Amino acid sequence: MRNFEQIKALVGEEVTKEDLQCVDCYVLEKFGLFIPSLGACGYASRPQHSHPSYMFTLIFGVEENPSPIPIKENQYLGMVMSPGVPHNDLESIHYYCILIEKEYFEQQYKLYEEEIPNFSYQYFGICHDILHALNTFVFEYSKNMKNANITLEAQANIITHWLIRSIIGETYDMRAVSTNYSVARAQQYMEVHFQEKITVENLAKLGNLSVSGFNRTFKREIGETPMEYLIALRIEQAKKLLRRKEVPITEIALRCGFNSSAHFSASFRKYYKVTPTQYRKKYI
Repeated sequence: MRNFEQIKALVGEEVTKEDLQCVDCYVLEKFGLFIPSLGACGYASRPQHSHPSYMFTLIFGVEENPSPIPIKENQYLGMVMSPGVPHNDLESIHYYCILIEKEYFEQQYKLYEEEIPNFSYQYFGICHDILHALNTFVFEYSKNMKNANITLEAQANIITHWLIRSIIGETYDMRAVSTNYSVARAQQYMEVHFQEKITVENLAKLGNLSVSGFNRTFKREIGETPMEYLIALRIEQAKKLLRRKEVPITEIALRCGFNSSAHFSASFRKYYKVTPTQYRKKYI
């Protein structure tokens, strides 16, 4: 606890050092990462406590999904809480807690959305790579190298935007970005043209590969075929539109590159175990 005043500014004025004796704390002026390592957090155990900052809890190691939203295998479950909202923390769960200063977070959020909603137990999916980013932050913080404040603030800014994008559904799995240029170029093309008719032949031509060679390379690099990747991408785009009640599901299917609403519904159910209609109801 290098600066307990910074901790109090993020956690709350009532927090004590005894509350955090089992918690690893990595804190900057506007950003803090708290990891229960030896036991429970005393402050988090208080019923109906709150924070002056935005709280993000990244939950993993649970057998059952406690949220109403479906989570894919390559995602963690995240939860966001607005400042001043009383809450009880989830018990017996391994988690990382991120607290972000109110004014700073709202400045960054407004780069994406005009209004900031009141978050109260709002769940969202976030890809596994967030853990790598957070552990990199911990490593840099612990080493306390020269000019570490510069790199730590940059990392905190990236993590903040990663969280915001996850809340509004604009994130992706960084592990899926290939280091192979031919595959990465095909991925980039699909990201831009997912609404259009795309064939493996056209994707292979982008990297000057044969169809068979491209299929083997893509599967080896990404772990799925090009068409499986494309369908998953289309479904992720469709999820954003499903959150808007005014867009009919048939229109969503066509706008996201599916031949029919039946094809869209079957593909969506395969990935998330619920229909598009059920997902929309749960999200709302």
